[in-house]
Amino acid sequence: MSERRMAMVAWAAILLLFWRSLSWLATTALVREQLAHAAIVLVFGLVFLLRDRPGGNPFVLRFGSRAMIFYAGACVCAGLAALLRQPVFMLLGLGFLSGAILLFVFGESVFRPALGFGLAFAGFTALPVFFPFADWPLRIVAGRTAGLFLAVLGRPVELGFAGEPPRLLLVTGGRPFEVASECNGFGVIGGCVLLALLLVFSRRLRVVDKLAVLALAPLLGLLSNALRILLIVLLAPSVGDHYALMHEAVGIALFFGTLGFVWWLVAGLPERRARAHGRTGPKNPAS
Repeated sequence: MSERRMAMVAWAAILLLFWRSLSWLATTALVREQLAHAAIVLVFGLVFLLRDRPGGNPFVLRFGSRAMIFYAGACVCAGLAALLRQPVFMLLGLGFLSGAILLFVFGESVFRPALGFGLAFAGFTALPVFFPFADWPLRIVAGRTAGLFLAVLGRPVELGFAGEPPRLLLVTGGRPFEVASECNGFGVIGGCVLLALLLVFSRRLRVVDKLAVLALAPLLGLLSNALRILLIVLLAPSVGDHYALMHEAVGIALFFGTLGFVWWLVAGLPERRARAHGRTGPKNPAS
């Protein structure tokens, strides 16, 4: 059997193995708007990273050694999920699978982007699992943080529950604003964390720099969401019938603005080899 046919059989087999997990992930992302936003972040981040990959044949379509390692990792995770009856291994396996696809298509030159995307994709698969547990805590944190901002501006504010089923209401200036599930910030927080994973593991950064960015990313998402609520509350009295349009515009602007800041932050971190080159001097121009 030719190498190309063997590759086709291998991909057909592993896609069949992960088909149920992929279907569940796609269905969940379509239902949850926050997850769809996180998926868009991953796709666009990967596209921009691949634009800067070394030149040559754009499509390799071959199982190199690293692609085989990622492929084997996906198979091992699927086996552990079946043996131990722990679906979490299937989610981890999807991360290996995404990295294997990139390495197969583009070759060894994209190892770091493949590593970063594999980790970020594994994180993305975990988001639907955490969402039900994080929804209400994130709503409360967002409401309290936005209320704190309003109090600093001298605006009287109350935060409490009302109705059945309970709704979280932020009341200021006699006007109530519901902190709904869509306002919990899960989308921007998840997007920041996934983009940070994708970027920091795609570059040669110090461990301390990686950890600092990964710790800062969710905090930036939390603050961005609280700022979004604050701006909506402040702008609401002046927009009249255009409240829905203003609500969406503020959300979109802060979502992409926060992700752009994360990208700028990581781009400003020097890579290890650049620092080493600066200390030792250009001894060998070919190195």
